[in-house]
Amino acid sequence: MNLQASGAADCVEARWQRLPTTWRLMHERDGSQASSSQALSRGVLALIEAASAEPSLRRLYPFTTRYTLWFSARTSHPFEVAAPAVEPLPGGRFRVLSPTQKLVIGEADTAQAAVALVVAGLAGAPGPSGAPAAPGGS
Repeated sequence: MNLQASGAADCVEARWQRLPTTWRLMHERDGSQASSSQALSRGVLALIEAASAEPSLRRLYPFTTRYTLWFSARTSHPFEVAAPAVEPLPGGRFRVLSPTQKLVIGEADTAQAAVALVVAGLAGAPGPSGAPAAPGGS
């Protein structure tokens, strides 16, 4: 479903509400596993929380694959990646990747700094309406 379709905004908002809960549960489950898995799930949760505070990302549909956070202009498969992706690294840092994952845009020490790189990567990218996304807000 395209984000312009009826109810898509509600679907996006519901996803932003559910995703942190899902990752909190995964983090709790990882508590009995290797510390690297627990650290990565904690990193994804930090990224989700930081991204949810950004209006320009909040209008996109967030989804994860493994430990990478993505942002889509569509609410169902096939997802339409509309922003750089971001992932935690084992050492506690974060990596921002181009939407194709072929280019490392940068690394950051905090989830907030990594999300700022994602938002900066939105400049000029088409938003859900096809209009350029406004950096730092919608």
